[in-house]
Amino acid sequence: MLGLQVRVQDSLVVGIINGLINGYIAYMHFEPMGVVPVSINLVRHEQITVWGEAITLTFGLGIILSLITSKLFLCHLGKAYPEALPQMASSFWADLVPIALKHSAALFGWLTVLALLWTQYIGKVMVSAYIAAVMVGMFAFFITLILEVRTKNSLLYKKVSVIELIEEHKAPN
Repeated sequence: MLGLQVRVQDSLVVGIINGLINGYIAYMHFEPMGVVPVSINLVRHEQITVWGEAITLTFGLGIILSLITSKLFLCHLGKAYPEALPQMASSFWADLVPIALKHSAALFGWLTVLALLWTQYIGKVMVSAYIAAVMVGMFAFFITLILEVRTKNSLLYKKVSVIELIEEHKAPN
């Protein structure tokens, strides 16, 4: 469609900023605890863990970040390629919110599975508040990279029905 590619490098600065902010917030949250469990041997519990914070961060940050990314990216594309703007998904409720929910839910699911596998095979691990905050910051960094790239790709590339393509290219009878 456009001579534009979505690159991970374009999201590095935003990822670093998000990682630092969320790592700092996590440190302020974890500091009074001294040591923080990465996970514990129970799936359902009330205790704060690194995986629990990361999973919560995924869905909340994911939706907000995806919506902001999509609005900014569409604004950038509108300036760079004004002729392509009518073809792009730009309705907030009909296009952008479903994209944000889809990618946030997918990442939420993946992190939940990883947390369950960690709990199953590694079990309870305790780390310092600093290490726990660094881990949450790293999760935020990777969440940002993945969501930005997936959101931008969703805005640029549309899935097309093969049947519709065949119908469009049929020779008139």
